[in-house]
Amino acid sequence: MEQILEGLERAVWGWPLLGLILGTGVFLMIRLRFVPLRRFGLALRLLVRSGKGSGVTPFAALCTSLSAAIGTGNLVGVASAIALGGPGALFWMELSAVTGMAVKYAEGSLAIRYRETLPDGTHCGGPAHYILLGLGRRWKPLACAFAFLGAAAGLCGVGTFVQIGSVTACLEAYLSSCFPDTLTVELAGRQLPLAVVLLGLVLAVGTACFIFRGIGSISRLSSVLVPAMGGLYVVCCLWILLLRLPLLPGILHRILRTAFTPGAVGGGLIGTIRAGVSRGVFSNEAGLGTAPIAIASTDADSPAEQGLLSMTAAVFDTVLICTLTGLVILSTGAAGGPAGTRSVMEAFAAGLPLPGVLTRGLVVFVLTLFAFTTVVGWSFYGVSCLNFLTGDHRPARLAYLTIYALTVLLAPCFSVQSLWMAANVCNGLMAVPNLIAILLLSPVVCLDARGIIKKKLLPRRREHKDGDSLSGRPRPCLRKAGRRSVHG
Repeated sequence: MEQILEGLERAVWGWPLLGLILGTGVFLMIRLRFVPLRRFGLALRLLVRSGKGSGVTPFAALCTSLSAAIGTGNLVGVASAIALGGPGALFWMELSAVTGMAVKYAEGSLAIRYRETLPDGTHCGGPAHYILLGLGRRWKPLACAFAFLGAAAGLCGVGTFVQIGSVTACLEAYLSSCFPDTLTVELAGRQLPLAVVLLGLVLAVGTACFIFRGIGSISRLSSVLVPAMGGLYVVCCLWILLLRLPLLPGILHRILRTAFTPGAVGGGLIGTIRAGVSRGVFSNEAGLGTAPIAIASTDADSPAEQGLLSMTAAVFDTVLICTLTGLVILSTGAAGGPAGTRSVMEAFAAGLPLPGVLTRGLVVFVLTLFAFTTVVGWSFYGVSCLNFLTGDHRPARLAYLTIYALTVLLAPCFSVQSLWMAANVCNGLMAVPNLIAILLLSPVVCLDARGIIKKKLLPRRREHKDGDSLSGRPRPCLRKAGRRSVHG
């Protein structure tokens, strides 16, 4: 099975998909006249202002998308990228984040432009909706393909197994190094520490407590946990890097030198690029189309402003957290050790001037928080995709959420390496229909961004009951989709 998954991963993450992801980002960045870079200061000011209000605020929606993005990919994913592609993979990870800012901008803008208003006054949307409403009903197979892949990825890939599997592997490594005589139990043919089984049970119960309550409960949890856990992790990383400040120039030179040098690691240059870009996309989810699902639920009414808010996620997630993780691993010499959770734990144990049992325990704690918020956030993505396919069928939704919570409980029984490969395959397949739609709808994105391009904000807009914005002109659409429900 691992050999099959490895072959699929290499096939999906070949030059065509790498070119599509990076090319779409470069194309949008140029067509938007580098607005994501030029107006980043404005985006930060909007971020401060967007936290005020009732309902699902733009800040809460951003935290929800960040909660699903900031997960094990920011720690274990960076370590595995360096192990597979060498230090140069970190450069390609950052490049995918910079170009991903333009993709994130387009996703946020389209999520607000093409969304439905439900009878209870809440909003729903995402790639499946802007494919159907923006491109026309003849593109419905592409919209359904994205929705199916999104529901499957949430249930069997990125949302549950990868996150919980990485946490339990980290806890196992912590217990074996600090408490080797811990009690173990046999589960599904594997000897697992009792603490690992209990952690899976706690996470499953905690997940169930939030996912059945809907986006409001998830967004409130994300608004508290994401800033807190992100701030704690950044402080620890900066502490380690300040203690090794003289090493940073040499590390940066090494990253740039190996980014363009074909070598044996990872199969040469393409292995380095594949490792960096795939882990970067796994981390910030730029192009996957997941973030627009959370963004569409917000009370915001300006596509251009929401696009600016959305693009900050790529900066916070990859440019900040993943960069700090990579620099910590390289500066402490942990890159030469075992890949994955152990290398992250060894990096913190060697970097922080604290007892090893505390530093390794800190990694377990932070990774658990990251994984838990990702699991909760992805439940909303999976349910939204399922609702698009089933027309908001309540029994199907409840069954999906029940199985989702059970997979959290069963995740410790599976191989982490196999789960990572399966998740990468799901990510690559999800990105294709979303990126195609973004390219075809890029004229609409640029039309909405014209006010920001001219260095001013668009006026606030009111909305019809069906979600069409009142801006003095009809909603942009490459092909009329009508005002019927996407399920009609």
